[in-house]
Amino acid sequence: MKINAKIRELFVEKIGYRFFPCLYNRFHDPIFDFIKSKTPQDFLHKSIYDLGCGDGGNTIRIQKVFQPKEIIACDRNKYMLERAKRKGFKVKEINFNDNFPQGEMATFTFSLHHAYDKEKTLKSVVKNFKYIFICEPCLDLYHWLFDAGHVPTKEKWIEIFNKVLKKYLLYQYKNSLIVFFKHG
Repeated sequence: MKINAKIRELFVEKIGYRFFPCLYNRFHDPIFDFIKSKTPQDFLHKSIYDLGCGDGGNTIRIQKVFQPKEIIACDRNKYMLERAKRKGFKVKEINFNDNFPQGEMATFTFSLHHAYDKEKTLKSVVKNFKYIFICEPCLDLYHWLFDAGHVPTKEKWIEIFNKVLKKYLLYQYKNSLIVFFKHG
């Protein structure tokens, strides 16, 4: 990873998320309304690991849409996990650049773009979960200026999805791609 990206990530992780957690997700209700309208029935009522849960704001939305049997909020940032825990979630500290739990369903909402190697990360998740839900932004001016996660273009995301997932449902809501994947 480039040095300037590491510095930007350090700033975001240690200062930004500690004092200004997930401000972006305040405006995600409309995208989750869209997601709810597109969710296949067989994605409902699963045990979910929300990978990169942040402060748990979108985990609440995932809970409303997917009505899981259980949900575990996972993140590498202890400040975010503290906030998710205060919202009533079981939490688990993981860094998805290193390892993954195994389970029935994994969700990434605005978190996969933080993986250093998105393709490798997605391959690991495919090995460990039967169902995968992804909602990720595409590169735009906002993400270019402010996001420490190295957001890919729409074309690059689709290239990764095609290579790793092969067969999946894909939707777009404004600047975000929404993916539903399940093994055969």
